[in-house]
Amino acid sequence: MNRVGKVGLAGVLACVVCWPVQGWGGQCATPAECAYAPGSVKKTGTNGLSRAGVLWIKPSLSNVTALAVTRNDGIVVGSMAGIEVLDVAGKSLLSFSVPDPVRALAVGANGDIFAGMDNHVEVYGQDGKRKAVWKSPRAKTMITSIAVSSNFVFVADCQYRVVWRFTPAGELSGRIGDRAPVTRPEGFVVPSAFFDVAVAPDGSLWVVNPGMHRLEHFNADGGLLSSWGRASTESDGFCGCCNPSNVALAPDGSFVTSEKHSVRVKRYDADGHFSGIISGQEEWGKDIVGLDLAVDSKGRVLVLDPSADGVRVY
Repeated sequence: MNRVGKVGLAGVLACVVCWPVQGWGGQCATPAECAYAPGSVKKTGTNGLSRAGVLWIKPSLSNVTALAVTRNDGIVVGSMAGIEVLDVAGKSLLSFSVPDPVRALAVGANGDIFAGMDNHVEVYGQDGKRKAVWKSPRAKTMITSIAVSSNFVFVADCQYRVVWRFTPAGELSGRIGDRAPVTRPEGFVVPSAFFDVAVAPDGSLWVVNPGMHRLEHFNADGGLLSSWGRASTESDGFCGCCNPSNVALAPDGSFVTSEKHSVRVKRYDADGHFSGIISGQEEWGKDIVGLDLAVDSKGRVLVLDPSADGVRVY
């Protein structure tokens, strides 16, 4: 397990501690103070709960770590030692070993699988054969998320607190999220190894700024377009040192988010307005982390469940 990263932010209501990600030995931020108020978020209020049926998908892999979907709604699961592709009903279509733990997954339009392996990206074809190994942007890079558009591959790096922009061929072409004196003086605040990215239908980029409890919207060149989110224990807000931990975008541009420790999976509309809670704290263990997310073309919400080595489909 990696060491716990903690941060104190003036005016931010913190309700849970920061926790590590499975199998990591690094730390992604300068330690500071992080308040802990146990029990601040427990039971989900019925007025905020969005009832949804659940389908259970059980891959053959153990120690699952990452999740993605293909263009034809296939399910891709990564683990500490392999990658598996399943159909929407959970039937295994392909399974293969990889040399390093998979920290992040994304699937390109042609079916290529982009896997973040600690400090670099590897690309695998639909047959499971490795096609490329990309050079790491920095020696101490820690990859936490990958998102693919038609023109770029965006790679979140929690160590340097930036998003690297690559061409589909693996050439580094820029970085997104550096501090801006007026609009973003704090930059990305990343207290632990949870730093997620997602591509919008128009090719723009959404990035979770977990220590600031918000999502930030950038164009492909790194220009800030907008942001939404607030620190709160209320259903529409995010609490703790670093939430939301994960985000996925639906085909209609709406958002699904997950939180760690104050465990909630929630929906927001395309403007960032709260729509409801898909799954609340009472459905999860109190110490669970790593609820990676994906939304398929039918709008089904997939949630990685590392505690049970499975995928919940809502």
